[in-house]
Order: sequence, then structure tokens, then C-alpha cells
Amino acid sequence: MRLSTVTREQLPEDQRRFHDAVKAIRRRPISGPFIVTMNSSPDLASRFAHLGHYFHSRGQADESILSARVRTFVALVGSRLLDVPYEWNAWVGWALEAGVPQETADAIREGRKPPNPTAEEALVQDFCTQLAGGNHRVSDATWQAALAHFGAQGVVELVVCLGYFAMIAFPLNAFEIEMSPEQLAMRKSFVPLIVPPHPGAAARQNVPAFASRSSAAPPARLGRITRHDDLKHADQHYLDRIIRTRGHVSELFQVLLHTPDVADRMATVGAFFLYETVLPPPLRTLVWLVTAREFDCAYAWAGCVPHARAAGLPQTLIDALQRGEVPAGVTEPQATAIAFCHELTRGNHHVSDATYDAAVKHFGVPATIQLAATLGYFAMMCCAANAFELPPQSDDSKPAL
Repeated sequence: MRLSTVTREQLPEDQRRFHDAVKAIRRRPISGPFIVTMNSSPDLASRFAHLGHYFHSRGQADESILSARVRTFVALVGSRLLDVPYEWNAWVGWALEAGVPQETADAIREGRKPPNPTAEEALVQDFCTQLAGGNHRVSDATWQAALAHFGAQGVVELVVCLGYFAMIAFPLNAFEIEMSPEQLAMRKSFVPLIVPPHPGAAARQNVPAFASRSSAAPPARLGRITRHDDLKHADQHYLDRIIRTRGHVSELFQVLLHTPDVADRMATVGAFFLYETVLPPPLRTLVWLVTAREFDCAYAWAGCVPHARAAGLPQTLIDALQRGEVPAGVTEPQATAIAFCHELTRGNHHVSDATYDAAVKHFGVPATIQLAATLGYFAMMCCAANAFELPPQSDDSKPAL
């Protein structure tokens, strides 16, 4: 691993409450993505834990309306699509306990089509594969089947469940996090996920143009929730909480509010990357742009460009990224950040030693952690915006994500 676990005693006294919060929320020692985030921001670690608990809830009352079998199946499919050994190793046992057959888990790990999948498994795998790979879009047929099967709240939670596993995947892979001997001792024997050799970040071929939107564009796949009266009385405070983090409810959160508790937790995570990250604005917005382009998300791209311009990124750099090119004439730190993001989003989704060392040299460990975590958060939000087929916001002066 490229990081070691931070103990409570190693943290400043005013940060220890976040360490305590993560342990209390998760009911277990600091591990996995929380090793990464705790090395940079214990506050961010606690926000990750609060969102993740909605989809974990192992041995406790479920918060998600998705069954444990669906959630653990999503974890297997997502960890295979993004080549995340830690995520696979952590979740395969829980998936088997939840009823996913061993032969299905084996097939996913080996990149084969599972034999005799249930209709629900086939639907979820198609949905997640389309959203996490290819052009990062869910076909109309698959969307309608998922909406009919899970309902509006369920399909939003399916999107966010996959997005959460993507969000933690990138920090896990960037820092090559492994399971501890104590974690392995708690699990039944399993076959680990083996990642292919690092191929480098090959140039993308046939980068699609962002879809143009017109007044004739099809409506969003789910209705918008914009007013308190659109929610149950008991859920109306969630809308207030989102407004508190951003000053308004963006197009994306208007759809995410079909599952209000999740939307609030996502807004709390996102507020860190919008306002509290250690990344300076030019670096922060560069990561935003690269992620939006890698996930072919017109909604996120349009929301990020004004912030990138305000941060001083030249238009020539923005235009090159939009074309899917590595910009010419960038600074060495900018080139390193772009390579770091490209290696995580392409190939085997891991970062070479050379690129990792360069990132730590230019940015330091805490900022490199937040670079990977920023990419993860924006990947989650791009997946959501793409799944719901959201057009760019008309008012780019307000946060879209």
C-alpha cells in the first residue's frame, strides 16, 4: 500500500471526533477508503462513511430500499468494471451471504457472462455496465426496465449505489489499498480479484462530442422535485439541507431528491469538494473538467467550465480537453494531474509508480488524496447526470454538482 493507517492519537485533537465518527458509523476499525481519506481529511472520511452506510447497513436495519442482494451484486459488478481489488475482496463474501451464487461471482470476476442469472441480476448488470463503461449512457430499454422493476426511488438508489462504489474505487486504486491480515482473518476463503498489468493511459479513440440540446430535447427521465410540497412532510427538511450547502437545488439534486436522505448525504460530500478541499481552484477545476470529459457528461462539463475560467485555466486548455486531447503547453503539475486522472479512468484504473511519485512531488500526499477523491465524487455525479439524461443547467452561476 502507498499509505499507512492513521491512528486516532496521530490526529490533531480537533480532528479526532471525525475518526470516532467513522468507527461509530461503520462499527469496525478504520480500513479501505477511510485509510486514504483519513490521511488527508478526517472530516471527508466521515462524510464518505455517512453516505456509504446507506448502502452498507450490514447487520443493521436497512436504509436503502434496494435489497442486500442487489447492493452487493452492484458492488461486485462495479469493482470488476473498475478493477478494484480491495472493493471486490471486501464485498464478495457479503454478496454470497446475501444470496448471489458462487458461480455468478466467479463469472463476474473472470469477466464472463454469469450463467443462469435471475432477471433482476441481468437487468442490474446491464444497467451498471452501460453506465460505467462505453459511452456512460443507459439505453432507453434498460432504463424503462429498471424503472418498472425498482420504481423512481429504487432506480435513483441503484444509480447512486453504483456511483458510491465508483467514488471510493478511485482513491482505493490510486493508493493501492489492500485488506489487512485482521480483515482477511474475518472472512471465509475467497478468490481475490487480480488486476491486469498497468497498460498506461492510452489515448481515447473516437471521443464523442457532447450531445447538443435543443428545445426539442426529450424530457428528463424522472420528474423534478423543486418545492417542499413535492416531498412528504417528514422529508421536507432534506430540501432545506441541500439549499444550505449550495444556495439552491440544482437540476441534478432535483432528481436525486426522489430519495431525499441519499440526496442530502451526497450534498454533504459534495460541499467538501466545492468549498473545503485543499486543492487550489486551478487544480480543482482541472480535475472537474477531466472527469466530466472522461465520463462524457455534458451536464457536468457545462457546470464546470465557468469555474475553470474563473480559476484562470486558459480557453485553449479547456478546448483541448473538450476534444479529448492532452493539451499542449501545460505546466508540469497540470500534466501530472491530467495523467493521474487519465490513468485512473482508463486502462486498468490504477496509477503507475512514475505518475504517483510525480503527483506526490508536485502536490503532496494530502492533496493527491483529495485529487483522487475529487475525481471519485465527480465520477459519481457524472454517472447520475448521465443516467437521468439531464441537460446542462441554464444558469451556470450556481453550482450544478
